[in-house]
Amino acid sequence: MKNFLIIISLLFLGQAALAQQILGAPDGHIQVWGKHMDSALVAESHELKMKLNYETAEVEFRVALKTFTSNCDSFNVLARAHPELELVFKGKMDVPFVSTQDHPTQTFKIEGLLNLNGKEHPAMLNASIRHVFAGTMACRLSANFSFLLSDFNPGLLQKGFDDHVQVKLNETLMKRANE
Repeated sequence: MKNFLIIISLLFLGQAALAQQILGAPDGHIQVWGKHMDSALVAESHELKMKLNYETAEVEFRVALKTFTSNCDSFNVLARAHPELELVFKGKMDVPFVSTQDHPTQTFKIEGLLNLNGKEHPAMLNASIRHVFAGTMACRLSANFSFLLSDFNPGLLQKGFDDHVQVKLNETLMKRANE
């Protein structure tokens, strides 16, 4: 009987751990702005992937460079020549949890680490969540940040790429299972 109670307790603890909702989202949108040879460079992808823990407000964004299209042939060639490269951000929203119930627009920071080309640097995203609650959608997350290309690949500066890069992303937050 004692073993039976232990097994039941472990099952309930396992269910509680699963209750933390970590959800992926449909493909999001990301835009990157910079310069190449003094001309504006705009690149975008509609294949931004996100994982979000609604309980802890921890988030991960991931996008493969090969999924970007841009107005710059040098960028396009570089992205296709290195299909293994990904831009990855992992961080924590400056909120205790993510609410998908009706709420006014929330503005906050997301502090974390940006990884590109095998190098990792701290990054701070300025973000907002706007409630929409339509169908399976709960909210729209928008964030923007900037970084220095030289932190990740200084050799690109000699190829005419500007050091300052700006990024904007948009992602859909899905309703929780119980909503």
